[in-house]
Amino acid sequence: MNSHPEGSDNLSSEASSRVEHTAPSALSLLLHPGIGIKRWTFILGIGGLFIALGFGFLMSVPLSGTLLTASRYVTLFWLPPLARGFVFLVLGVLLVVLGSTHLYGMMMEGALGGRETKRLLNDLYQYRMRIRGPKIVAIGGGTGLATLLRGLKEYTRHITAVVTVADDGGSSGRLRRDLAIPPPGDARNCLVALSDVEPLMERLMQYRFSNGAGIEGHSLGNLFLAALTDMEGGFDHGLEAAARLLGVNGRVLPSTLAANVVLSGETSQGQLVQGESNVGASGVPLRRLWLSPEDLEANPQAIAAVREADIIVIGPGSLYTSVVPNFLVGGLSEAVQASLAPKVFVCNVATQPGETDGYSVADHLAAFVEYSGVSVTHLLVNQNAEELVEVSDQEVILPVHPSGFTGQYVTTDLVDATLRTRHDSAKLARAVMSIVKR
Repeated sequence: MNSHPEGSDNLSSEASSRVEHTAPSALSLLLHPGIGIKRWTFILGIGGLFIALGFGFLMSVPLSGTLLTASRYVTLFWLPPLARGFVFLVLGVLLVVLGSTHLYGMMMEGALGGRETKRLLNDLYQYRMRIRGPKIVAIGGGTGLATLLRGLKEYTRHITAVVTVADDGGSSGRLRRDLAIPPPGDARNCLVALSDVEPLMERLMQYRFSNGAGIEGHSLGNLFLAALTDMEGGFDHGLEAAARLLGVNGRVLPSTLAANVVLSGETSQGQLVQGESNVGASGVPLRRLWLSPEDLEANPQAIAAVREADIIVIGPGSLYTSVVPNFLVGGLSEAVQASLAPKVFVCNVATQPGETDGYSVADHLAAFVEYSGVSVTHLLVNQNAEELVEVSDQEVILPVHPSGFTGQYVTTDLVDATLRTRHDSAKLARAVMSIVKR
């Protein structure tokens, strides 16, 4: 599909490459404004100059006898002044470079503790750039939200992930029933996606027990969050503690602090389905969708984050079981709608069997608007659908412009090359950041 609707924004591969987040060379890092190296290097140089002046004044004091002879030889008295200055200048530079290099190596050795060597300047550059990044609120759940977060953390440390707490299947569902806590699965995925932990720690957090009485099927990360919830006195406090332990670039918040949230729906045939896992597998179009209890209130921290956001990203993820449930919580939809920040709805790359069979871009957007009441300012859609093939029972969503949509329609290549029905985290993050910069 080579044509693009009027008013749409096509981010070609060339345009995407212009916004790609890459670190400069070591020299340009040193010269980069705001990194803080130059000012302290200048102060260090002034300090060295003052020390040199001090020695100079001391050397101007009249000496006699042995001290005079020694000072004459130390200062190379037999050379003309210009040559003496040049020699001491070169020796000073060499000693500063030698000392700085060895000091840098010792600092890195101690800081990294024998782990794989990293470039301190590059790490500092990345940290400073992320500190200055925009405030992003991402709302959703499941693997889709984690994919988005994994890419966004390369651009900013000011990320707030708002996740649904209606999951009732698998390990999360069991912990929810046994311990009366919110399901930790979606939050765990987001924490891992936003963290700077070593690969082994990430594998450990995602490890699932294959056998063992009572723990078979449980994720170690879910048990970890369950323990912190109990130790810290609440799910939200447990997530904060986990974020500190895992070095998270941002924070993960449940959309509501209620523990026993139930997602229910009514199909077009009048059948009632209860529970997130059943709603997602109904296989019949939904007529209504709601949360129980009915008086659920949004997490105050999530509302505050929305009000301060520079951009709000909705999705990707399972439409009815990961994205929409967040907006069924009282107060969140109103806060998002009232925000003046760009509101980006990320359409899935492919439909989800049993939940969005046959859905187009327009169907995804219409369903979201119906349940949330949020006016989307940007619609982000994968453009290379014609290059994909149907995988299993998923159907690729074609980038057809929804009739009547007046916001910015942004299309670009968003596909993961290894899993062609899902988003690529780096591509998705670049597209989101390009909207922030407009």
